[in-house]
Amino acid sequence: MTHVLPRRAVLRSAALAGGVAITASACSAEEDRPAAEGRPAAEAPVEHAVVVRDDGFAVTLAATGERTVAASRAVLSRATAVVVSTTTPSDLDPARATATALGLPLLVPGPDLLGELDRLSTRTVVRFGAAESVGDLGSREVIEGTPAENLPDLPGLPRPAATGSVLVLLHDGATVPAALEPLLALAGATRRTVEHLDPRRDDGTRNALSSAASAPVLAIGDGFGEHFAARVRTARKAPDLPGGGLLPFPGRRMVALYGHPQTRALGMLGEQGPTESAARAAGLVEEFAPLTDEKVIPAFELIATVAAASPLPDESYSRKTPVQALLPYVEAAEDAGAYVVLDLQPGRSDFLTQAKAYEPLLRRPWVGLALDPEWRLKAGQKHIEQIGSVGIEEVNAVGAWLAELVRTHDLPPKVLTLHQFRTSMVRDRESLDTSLDEIQWLVHADGQGGQGAKQATWRALQRGLPEGVWLGWKNFEDEDSPMLTPEQTMEQVAPAPWFISYQ
Repeated sequence: MTHVLPRRAVLRSAALAGGVAITASACSAEEDRPAAEGRPAAEAPVEHAVVVRDDGFAVTLAATGERTVAASRAVLSRATAVVVSTTTPSDLDPARATATALGLPLLVPGPDLLGELDRLSTRTVVRFGAAESVGDLGSREVIEGTPAENLPDLPGLPRPAATGSVLVLLHDGATVPAALEPLLALAGATRRTVEHLDPRRDDGTRNALSSAASAPVLAIGDGFGEHFAARVRTARKAPDLPGGGLLPFPGRRMVALYGHPQTRALGMLGEQGPTESAARAAGLVEEFAPLTDEKVIPAFELIATVAAASPLPDESYSRKTPVQALLPYVEAAEDAGAYVVLDLQPGRSDFLTQAKAYEPLLRRPWVGLALDPEWRLKAGQKHIEQIGSVGIEEVNAVGAWLAELVRTHDLPPKVLTLHQFRTSMVRDRESLDTSLDEIQWLVHADGQGGQGAKQATWRALQRGLPEGVWLGWKNFEDEDSPMLTPEQTMEQVAPAPWFISYQ
């Protein structure tokens, strides 16, 4: 039965609900990040829509009807009248014109349509398409589809569009699906063409997201993926890293002093105080900067727990440096625009237990973590007598904990380093959890001695390296024969390392 549309304002409000991200994808395309030696390979393309809300709800969507309902859920809080249409062009084209002319949302039938009409408190539906095609609309007033000019004069319609209340990101020639156009017009959407699928990589996109800090985001194109909502939050909230941007790599290379702040015996970092160490690292940066196209920034790799030759009261064979003893170096690094990595040598303890002890420092945005399996002992083992090793389950547990810390505190992604000079030091490394979007794994070659042996170690560590893992290199001042110059490091170590430390 056809009803006359009531003479009242049928759309009371289109209040915007902030903080929802929607990704809609149509067909396969390669991720825009190029794969290269020493860089992560491309992410798999996404061929469906993924909707993620602030409360953590996530659902995979494929049909146009589900997309319009998802977009409505993200953008509208109430709509007492809507246009509903099938996807048949003879229905959809006039439906879109009517919805746009009146300032009404357009929904396409899907399994969640009736629930969305209930949520919106919809009382009137302008229907385009046969009743059996549109489906159940409940007890609402229904008017059969007709051009807007043929509808009665309605107070309050057409509604003026909002301004800039939704941000639409379009990637790689993508266009807005026709069924979503009326809703975006109603919301006053701002559109931006983006080069990168990851909004953390593009300063222009980050600025656009920050300028519309509470607005829903609609990303259209292939490959935005399930991490998109979290990436939007990071792009809006996380502070920049030294040198700018949010992702440690590939936006910069790091050159670090390695050592312990309380002794000269463990590396260059302990040979001077915090401020002097920052100046020394800056001097190394000046030598490396002309050798690469990427920014080069200084870094500290601070040994936080030190392998001990004899048991301590907790039987760990690992001496824990108090947070307060490390803090002056962390603060000096922050003042100098340097990154910090905390190195763990856990003995008979485990990496996760020790990492948690340094949470106050790891909450700082420029502090990452390094795991040194050489010093991870099994029960009954002792340092020097045995070379330690770690199972991948323990490594992944640290990664998961650190990723959660990043998410909880809205931090930029952190570098999580695995030191190795033997493949056996990390058991089942092929199962490393590289899906953690808040972590950038780095395998750091710790071999020392002649350059022939070091190069052999470097090649061996790259065999079977999981995709998405970056590479680091260490120069030993006293143990290498000879130690490479900065020029030799960048020319002879292939691929060129992203993190270079000096011990």
